[in-house]
Amino acid sequence: KNGAIITMGIAALSASARAQTNKNGKLRIFQIGVGGIGGLQRDRLKGYDRAEFIGFCDVDSQELDKMAGQFPSAFRIKDYREAFDKRANDFDAVIVDVPDFHHCPMMLTALKHGKHIYGQKPLVQQLDEIRLMKEALAARPELVTQMGNQRACIKGRMQAVELLRKNQLGKPVEACVWTGGIEHGYYFAAPWSDYPPAKPVPSSLDWNLWRGPLKTEIPYSDEIAPRRWRSYWETGGGQLADWGCHLLDLLYFAYDLPSPEAVLTHTPRPSGAGHSSHNQSTLTYPGGGGKFAREKFVVRYNDTALLPSFAALGLPPTHFDANHTMVVCEDGVLVLQADGKITIFRKGKVVDNEPLPEVGPRDHWRDWVDNCLGDKKPLWTPFQIGVRITEPALLAVKATRYPGQELRWDGAKYRFTNFDKANQEILSRQYREGFAPPQV
Repeated sequence: KNGAIITMGIAALSASARAQTNKNGKLRIFQIGVGGIGGLQRDRLKGYDRAEFIGFCDVDSQELDKMAGQFPSAFRIKDYREAFDKRANDFDAVIVDVPDFHHCPMMLTALKHGKHIYGQKPLVQQLDEIRLMKEALAARPELVTQMGNQRACIKGRMQAVELLRKNQLGKPVEACVWTGGIEHGYYFAAPWSDYPPAKPVPSSLDWNLWRGPLKTEIPYSDEIAPRRWRSYWETGGGQLADWGCHLLDLLYFAYDLPSPEAVLTHTPRPSGAGHSSHNQSTLTYPGGGGKFAREKFVVRYNDTALLPSFAALGLPPTHFDANHTMVVCEDGVLVLQADGKITIFRKGKVVDNEPLPEVGPRDHWRDWVDNCLGDKKPLWTPFQIGVRITEPALLAVKATRYPGQELRWDGAKYRFTNFDKANQEILSRQYREGFAPPQV
């Protein structure tokens, strides 16, 4: 018996959906965005005889040219909309590996065309896109989806889910989660950055298509594309959104959390064109119900490795780097590193011999392929839960526009109830004509 219990159950296809898949038993995949993380997806499916890359899309011709040598029979295209218009019958599934602001338009286009999706995290970039995604998923329940929080299938993370689910450390009291900091590097520009001066657009890059749904006239710079777009309000979500689905997911898998009911973010000054740093967010959830130790379950979500006070929690001085999730329970504390290392405290001391649950092996990519082909296998993060995990990360980062202002959130109506300015300014975006998410 498999030890890992998957929150969203078994993903299965209807007979009509199975009929869409290729008759030779292979899942024909169209990948949008082939550089960066796109290479990881291809590597994880390399050699799997049930998956076949049938086409590639990228706005950079140099990236597309690399695919010609590796997949000579696959089609190549720079505008994903053209692929759906002219070649939709050639593929069964889509992998979306592009900057965050493209996610919702591309994924809803795929759902509209009846395609299975493996989509990068965070699942969407705007709070109102949560609504759009949920409505689209409700319209196409037969399609198999998986969000790219692949760390969820690391053994230690699966063991942590099971340990918390069965209350091995007692009922949950609160959680503390922290990421790293925003600083100029491989993936990020400095916090509070303005857009850099415009540079000549490389001849290989279609900057118009890269901008896609953005109405803002963002100037091209290699400080933005291909990687540091994460640092800017219009295109990414800073550290809080970038890491949220790798760190907050534990809490959703273990406790099946609903939408947060409030968010409060403190930051030295509001985010502008660039995201802020030293952000400290408090996310409040309904607790009680026999599952939680308190009437409210509070998640403190910070970036810049802003750790909680270990003394206040009755714990010894301990050093943890960035990207950890701490769950404080009645009888102990679990600290989980992003890549699966578990540290457990009982009675204020580290426990070296805490029994860990047995879990079965999972393959985040191949399990998705197998389900697309009609197998009944568990999936860790179908979009139905992926969009819920994305929600608190977006709330935390969007609230950086109003430091110190607690925002009451109605997750059923997708609106703030006590601060209408936020509904007007941070709930949604206006899409450029031709690039808006379609009605599914």
